[in-house]
Amino acid sequence: MIDFKIYYSLEFNPFEKGQEDIQVDTNDFKEATARLNYLRDIRGIGLFTGRSGTGKTFCLKKFSETLNPGLYQVVYMPMSTLTTIEFYRELSLQLGLETYHKKIDNFRSIQSHIKDMVDEKRIVPVIILDEAQFLGTSILNDLIMLLNFDFDSKNYVILIISGTPVLNITMNKAVHEALKQRIVIQYDMAGMDEKDIGKYIDEKLKKAGRRDPLFRDDAVSALLNACQGSSRKLNNLLTHCLIIGATEKKMIIDNEVVMDAANEIG
Repeated sequence: MIDFKIYYSLEFNPFEKGQEDIQVDTNDFKEATARLNYLRDIRGIGLFTGRSGTGKTFCLKKFSETLNPGLYQVVYMPMSTLTTIEFYRELSLQLGLETYHKKIDNFRSIQSHIKDMVDEKRIVPVIILDEAQFLGTSILNDLIMLLNFDFDSKNYVILIISGTPVLNITMNKAVHEALKQRIVIQYDMAGMDEKDIGKYIDEKLKKAGRRDPLFRDDAVSALLNACQGSSRKLNNLLTHCLIIGATEKKMIIDNEVVMDAANEIG
């Protein structure tokens, strides 16, 4: 098989797993980041949703990397199928606290620690609950009590709840009305549009050492239809396009190559 990296003058495959850190400022990324920065300034609860593969976790990762570790402590929890007591124990561990068998003991320990962090050390906890569409009602209800400080008059914590659009349905249930009212920022990631995809491809290819255009406009349109805005699907498609294009000895990738790649991955 022809090595597509050599064929297309690439130093590496910019679309493979492990190259996600090559940041491209898509519209979704800019909009989500602006809201995250606002949430950082005012504190409180933010709700971020989007279909699988639209870049929610990537945005959260990049946002976390901008936070000064001397002013913020990031706690990232993607294990949202936990029971309530497991949730409290995991949060305690990530905060560097001793864990207890009873929920109330963990609750008091966490609240006391957070209050000390903010009041004494001037460090704000940033708790990120990813894949939160699987969180149970009991955990979501407990979040209200856990974040209640000084008679609910002060925001000590930045809480980011992220998940698929199912999470919006969950939050709209009457049982979660109190939590929903406390959400100060909400954003639903739509995924990449055609302009984003063109920019994404160009910037990724430049990072890999290629300066000349490689994908025709009709190929970009076909990619949008095939990936439905998902960056994860797009990366997979693009890699297959490079393989097929090099095998067929095409100097420029057109919509036919994209269709072949889409059919190949099913």
